Amino acid sequence: MSIKVKICGINTLESLKASESADFLGFVFYPKSPRFINAETAKVFSGLANKKQKKVGLFVDTDPSVVEYITKYVGLDLLQFHGQESPEKMKYFKNKLNIPIIKSINVSCFADTEKYKEYNGICDIILFDSAPTKPNLHGGSGERFDWKFLTKLEIKGDWMLAGGICKENLIEAVQITKAPIVDISSGLESEKGIKSVKKIKEFLQLAKSIKR
Repeated sequence: MSIKVKICGINTLESLKASESADFLGFVFYPKSPRFINAETAKVFSGLANKKQKKVGLFVDTDPSVVEYITKYVGLDLLQFHGQESPEKMKYFKNKLNIPIIKSINVSCFADTEKYKEYNGICDIILFDSAPTKPNLHGGSGERFDWKFLTKLEIKGDWMLAGGICKENLIEAVQITKAPIVDISSGLESEKGIKSVKKIKEFLQLAKSIKR
């Protein structure tokens, strides 16, 4: 079985088409992100996506009413939360919208990885990402943490690895962590916020050749 790939920060038609073999497409609904996409464009892209792909909406401490509106309007398959959302808030969204939830855990040291236990059994997928080093930066930093922190995880369900992943270190990342899903954003960009079609295709080709 090949590892699964989520490409986050899809905001152009070119990047959408290049990502046709990705398992998950990530739309960033965080206005301060250079990868931000509005709901209208995301709805169009959602309709053009491969029917087998899962559309993921990324939110950062967003007002619940906005999350609920965008989820239904765009037709999202999963919700990804990258802020300080509590386990109680995750339960709320899961019960309210009845779709799978991804919760990001920011990691800068081994102790940070233990935070996933608060969400274990509540969220469907746990995502481990590098802790932000700049204000208003929530994912997509291009920086990696020590992947060896994740070698003894006991997670109920699937999980994702993010943070500084690129074609050059993908094999190493999977070998160390045994991650079933990798989430990549800045590692596929030609400039900040803009994906490279060439990088996307090369990354997906490599990822689909890696067995786990």
